[in-house]
Amino acid sequence: MGLKILHLSDSSLPDWRIEKAALSSKKAGHDVYFAGRPSSPSNRSVFEKIYLIEWNSRSRNKFPLYWHSLKKQMRRVFREVNPDIIHAHNVFSAKMAKEIGGYPMVYDNHEYWSVYLKRQLESINSNSLVTVDEKPSTKSKRLENKIRTRLKSRYVNLWSRQEELIVSTTPTITVSNTIVEDLKKIGSKVYLVPNYPIFDEVNWIRAPIYHEDLSSVYAGVEPTGNTRSIHRNIDGFIDLFDKYSIGKLAVLGWKNTSTQNVDFLGYLGRREMYEQMQKHSVGIIPFKPHWSHIFISPNKAYEYAHAGLFVITSSSFVPIMETLRENCLAFKDYLDLKEKILELSNDVDSMFKRRLQIYQFARENLLWEKYESNIFEAYKNA
Repeated sequence: MGLKILHLSDSSLPDWRIEKAALSSKKAGHDVYFAGRPSSPSNRSVFEKIYLIEWNSRSRNKFPLYWHSLKKQMRRVFREVNPDIIHAHNVFSAKMAKEIGGYPMVYDNHEYWSVYLKRQLESINSNSLVTVDEKPSTKSKRLENKIRTRLKSRYVNLWSRQEELIVSTTPTITVSNTIVEDLKKIGSKVYLVPNYPIFDEVNWIRAPIYHEDLSSVYAGVEPTGNTRSIHRNIDGFIDLFDKYSIGKLAVLGWKNTSTQNVDFLGYLGRREMYEQMQKHSVGIIPFKPHWSHIFISPNKAYEYAHAGLFVITSSSFVPIMETLRENCLAFKDYLDLKEKILELSNDVDSMFKRRLQIYQFARENLLWEKYESNIFEAYKNA
């Protein structure tokens, strides 16, 4: 007999990880529901029903009035669905579901939450630096930044402690082996479910074809906002391709003025993204090394692999290197990256063999279905 599984989140749909987990359960004969922020109507087909829970920054900060108001909304959803399992995505929904109690729960840690918070605080602090030559308005701004940083530090400490409590008492699913090993110091029931594509998403992709010249791809989001994410620092990366003779670069997901060697292609749908990737030979994860990368496993590396792109990544991305093994190269800095691209471009025959190898490796290993049994193991232990 099928279970009723409620996916709980403080974010909205579409969220491909939530939907992949729901599809796995549906395929196994279970009924799946979603409760979270307002969602796109196109996602309703996966779930039996979608419920609205109005998360906002005040409720995430645990302001009592907003927290209790949301808890009432969540209780109503629980009473109506009466789930056999709650699959809580990220720490806020997991904490609130724990407080309500009464239902078996699994915690899905989409990324190492306490590390994410510390990284955000570090980014805020690095963007709050001011010069010694201060005007009164600058001093006022610095005081404001200090207060904001102090409040943010409390927020980081609060939710880092909550993550520890949840992991210590709740079966936990997460995205990389490095996070699994670290969380196992807190809780014994930690399961690996990497963010790989599902088979139906990539089974149409043809094997790589030979390229006479080497060109590269970077698939990423344009840096926006006042606070720069220092773990995603690519200052100087794109300039490499205009400055040195290392072939062309296609930038997917980012709208800007193209140059002779750099082509900005803007936002692309999933299929079009893979089709564009296949026109090139190398996929790059270009972020400069950062301490938090040891816990980060970027989806793009595995999408590159399925498109038959040889992967080059910053040396700090341990999860990528452990997963792809000989199917990737690591760079220390951008001069090293330049040299590695030049080296690969001097032997396109060898490059073609590497692309065929990573394509086959991805089809045999980098699939969601290879790990979905870990979701059901976590459910069994909830």
